Parts: sequence; C-alpha cells; structure tokens
Amino acid sequence: MGPGGSGTKTGRTLEDMIEAALRGNNYDYQKQVVVGASLYGGTYKADFLVGDIIISCKWQQTKGTAEQKMIYEIASLIKIVRGNKKYRKAYIVLGGKGFSSTCKEYLLNQRHREILKHGDLVEIVSLDDLVALINSKKLDR
Repeated sequence: MGPGGSGTKTGRTLEDMIEAALRGNNYDYQKQVVVGASLYGGTYKADFLVGDIIISCKWQQTKGTAEQKMIYEIASLIKIVRGNKKYRKAYIVLGGKGFSSTCKEYLLNQRHREILKHGDLVEIVSLDDLVALINSKKLDR
C-alpha cells in the first residue's frame, strides 16, 4: 500500500465532517489550497482555507509515525503564517484513535508553544472543538 494507505481514505472522512460543519454554518471556504512552502521548501497544501485561517487535518487510524511528524507540521504552518500576511492563524485538527494519549495531551494543551517560537500562530484542536468553534461562529475570531 502506498503512502497514506487507508489513512488517506479515513482522513478524507475527517475532512468531509469539517466541510459539512463549514457548509452548514455558511462559511466561505476553499479546499486543498496551496498556501506556501513547508519547512524544507516543499509545497504545502491546506485542507481548508477559511478567510485568513488555514485548517490542516491529521488523521491517525492506528499507532504509527504521524505523531512524530507533528512538530514538523506545526513548524511548517508557523513558517507559512509568519511569511505571508494573508494568513492570521492555523488550526491542526486531530482525528482517529492512533495518537497516543501522551501525544494528544501534549498537542491539545498547546505544549508546542513551550518549545517553538511563534507557536501561538498554530492551535491544535480535536474535531469536536473545531466543530464547536464553527457552530458558534468563532472560527475566524
């Protein structure tokens, strides 16, 4: 099975749930938008762009290496937000049962901000928390 494997399909389900919440709350959004270059210079495609907010979805179905790549993901988004005045903030949405409890606790408590300069530009949220922001019209505040 290639990169992403079945995670690509299940990750799409996470995106579908977020899109339903955005659409149901009349947000203007774009899907799969190139927003800049990742930390090492490759093309970075956001799952959603809502005004000046980047949303990246990270699904981990089973235990694996995704959690080890999260600091790189966060650093890439910091670089993009800081380097382009079009973007104000980024959210990374965690989904799936594959993230370890210690990883989820670390990320959802925004502990990356302790080690990454400008870490406040990226907020890590669960699907439930993102949908609550969308439903209460607070996503873009």
